[in-house]
Order: sequence, then structure tokens, then C-alpha cells
Amino acid sequence: MARILIAVDGSAPSLRALEFGASLAAKLGEGVVLLHAMPRVVLPVGGGGPGALAELQRTLQVESSRLLASLANKARAYGVEVETEVGMGEAALTIYDRSEAPDIQMVVMGSRGQRAVAQLLLGSVASHVVHTATKPVVVVR
Repeated sequence: MARILIAVDGSAPSLRALEFGASLAAKLGEGVVLLHAMPRVVLPVGGGGPGALAELQRTLQVESSRLLASLANKARAYGVEVETEVGMGEAALTIYDRSEAPDIQMVVMGSRGQRAVAQLLLGSVASHVVHTATKPVVVVR
């Protein structure tokens, strides 16, 4: 089945992307993959040791799972098949890597709404995905 990849992080722009992507998927008869990129956790020297790192990673995984469960219910309200995934690593690369799978037809993601100069100086997840992905990318404000 063809799917639309929707990158989500719980922000207002990603919630609008979810609504747009799920609505589009319903119209096209496609499913959606909700992807949340979870950053790799690094503790500073003396930051509690391996036990603290493992606990922080578990906490972030639980929060990611809760977020995806909630957003999956919103997407299902559009009558689409929903798959959820947590990707580990830098958001832009995680989204790009998943977008290259053969089942993904397009990517829908939110924009932070920064001005072009700020995006140029600071970089942006959406900008990176738009410029590297081989599939169509829709950025929702």
C-alpha cells in the first residue's frame, strides 16, 4: 500500500501537517506513517553514568510512544490506516531515510515559519528534507 509519511513532533505546525496529510491520504485512498524523530541522548561528563542515560532514553521513548498514540487516533479519525514509528537520530536525516522507502509516496511536515534568512543561518529540518528528498515534500505552515 502506498503511504504518506507525516513527520510529527507535537508542535502546532506538525499538528497542521498531520491534519493535511491524513485528509489527503483519505482522499487518495492511501495510508499514513507517522514518524517522530527522537534525538540521541548524550549526558555531559559526570551526568549520572550509564544508568541515568538508560533511564533518560526510556523516558523519552515512553513520551514518544504516547505522542504517537495520541496523534494516530487523530489520523484514524480521517478513516486512514495508520502506522507509527520512532526514529532515532537527527530529525532531518531520520525523515529523509524513512522517506526513501519504496512504500512512501510523499512527505508531509510542518514548518517552523522562520524567515528565509533565519533558515539560511540556522538551518531547518524542513529545508533539509525539501532539498534532499527524492519524493515530493509538502511543508505545512
